[in-house]
Amino acid sequence: MQSHQLVLAMGTLWLATMTILPFLFAKARHRAFNRGLDTGKQRLKADLKLQIKGLQDDLDKAQVQSEADHRMHHLAVTHLKDSIRELEARIMSYTGLAVTRTDYELLISAIETLNLTERTLTAMKATRQASRASLQATQLGGLAKRIHTQLRETPADTTSAEKAA
Repeated sequence: MQSHQLVLAMGTLWLATMTILPFLFAKARHRAFNRGLDTGKQRLKADLKLQIKGLQDDLDKAQVQSEADHRMHHLAVTHLKDSIRELEARIMSYTGLAVTRTDYELLISAIETLNLTERTLTAMKATRQASRASLQATQLGGLAKRIHTQLRETPADTTSAEKAA
């Protein structure tokens, strides 16, 4: 082949190469981009799986803690209900007064004794002890009035009152 034909063939080949090379570079760049995108997606998926696993573990721990708290709450509620039942039973078993008519009469007798003691101490000129006896007699008198009022308001069922005392 002649040299000018050879140059012409090489020029044509060079021109074809220059025309095809941008397409080949674009194709290679597109493949590299897709390969990188796939790699990034796989890494992201792996990271997300690790995050999901960590969150699932945290959720399991929180669920176990929640169940433990729930059990403790039910236990506390059970104890409180038992206490309520016991207190209700105590209230229901209390059917009468804590004091009876005989207690009231004993209190009146003690007041009379304190009044006598006050008069005796006044005659003996022991004013301090006499005023103390008078004060105690007055306070016991107030207590006796409250007991008497309570005894009048409740029915005269002495058997239940005796049992309560």
